[in-house]
Amino acid sequence: MNFGETIKKIRKDKNFTQKELSAGILTRAHLSQIETNNYYPSYDKFFLLLHRLNIVFEEFLFVQNDQKMLFNQQIRSQISEAANLNDTEKLKNLAVTAKDLYEKTNNITYYHYMLICKALISYNINHTVSEDMIKFVTPIKNYLFGMDNWYLYELRLFNNIIYALTVEEALLFSRTSLKRLGSFQYFLEFQHIEQHIYTNLSTLCLEHEDFQTAKNFAETAIEKAKKYTLVYEKVCSELNHAIARIKLGEDGNAYEVIKKNMLIIEYLEFDSLHEHFSTFLKKYEIEVDI
Repeated sequence: MNFGETIKKIRKDKNFTQKELSAGILTRAHLSQIETNNYYPSYDKFFLLLHRLNIVFEEFLFVQNDQKMLFNQQIRSQISEAANLNDTEKLKNLAVTAKDLYEKTNNITYYHYMLICKALISYNINHTVSEDMIKFVTPIKNYLFGMDNWYLYELRLFNNIIYALTVEEALLFSRTSLKRLGSFQYFLEFQHIEQHIYTNLSTLCLEHEDFQTAKNFAETAIEKAKKYTLVYEKVCSELNHAIARIKLGEDGNAYEVIKKNMLIIEYLEFDSLHEHFSTFLKKYEIEVDI
């Protein structure tokens, strides 16, 4: 479907006449020419049309692409799903797909996706950061260091590689990322990225046994999870917070928090997540009767 056809389809689906859609934005004649691909509006006029139609740009592209998600977005979604399910075979297949697409298109996005898949495969072997994982993440780290400013794509990349950074690198990057996040606070994706950054930073600090910093990041992560009603993320953040408190000698109700959330994970059958936190508890010699 081409540009004009997409505008026309959405207009008709929304029961707008050409006169109603164009009023105060451009002439009805110009809208008619847009719909026949004989005229292309300026960016400001285009987004005013989308605003009146109550759709966002990504939704426009989705309709224009015959209601199929753009392929690079599909791969990103599939990588996230495979990572959550600890599906190493799927990650291997996605790495091959991303590599082939990079060689065909020279699009750096596919190169980064390939590296992320390989890093996740390496991490899944024994749930620890290995030399291989660091090797795969290094080109992405260098890419981020080379950016004068970050956009949502760079923020997502940072989230994906936090585990393979040193605490110092992560804190350096986080200053850039959290400062930049404010520019995107009205994007729906902002909520997840912001919360995940704090959760992942707390996990990284636990890995490096910086328990006070882990606790601080986890507290913020819990706050963000509550604010945005992110239940899965709240469970992870509360577990990180409880582990940090126990290691700092601030037990309180930390053991009960761990027991409650581990039971939730078990009930929801999030096996890879259960394994991840079981490994953490064993590593720090925290015994909870579940």
